Amino acid sequence: MKKLAFQITEEEVEQYAAVSDDHNPIHLDIEAAKQQGFSNKIVHGMLTVAKVLRMVSNEILTPQEWVCQHEFTFSSPVYLGDQITLTIKQMEPKIRVEGKCGEKVVIKGWLIVNR
Repeated sequence: MKKLAFQITEEEVEQYAAVSDDHNPIHLDIEAAKQQGFSNKIVHGMLTVAKVLRMVSNEILTPQEWVCQHEFTFSSPVYLGDQITLTIKQMEPKIRVEGKCGEKVVIKGWLIVNR
């Protein structure tokens, strides 16, 4: 089992919005997010998944390995500035991943690696 942590910055959210063309105000405007019942801007789900895959690829996999399949679900929103701590368990043939903000699970899932 390995633990890794990361944060998603406002610059990353803005860049992701531009690249994905997802300009939903809950990602970019704190007042719009609050009007929808959130305490802060919400990070795009696929940006969070991309950061998880990047962390696993850079910190766990060898250069000869790559992710060929993955599935993640969210159980709670990821807010701008949250620190996500990943717990990674290698359980052949899958690698299990759980991400928490504090004690709250926000993302969990698995991935399969080609070697």
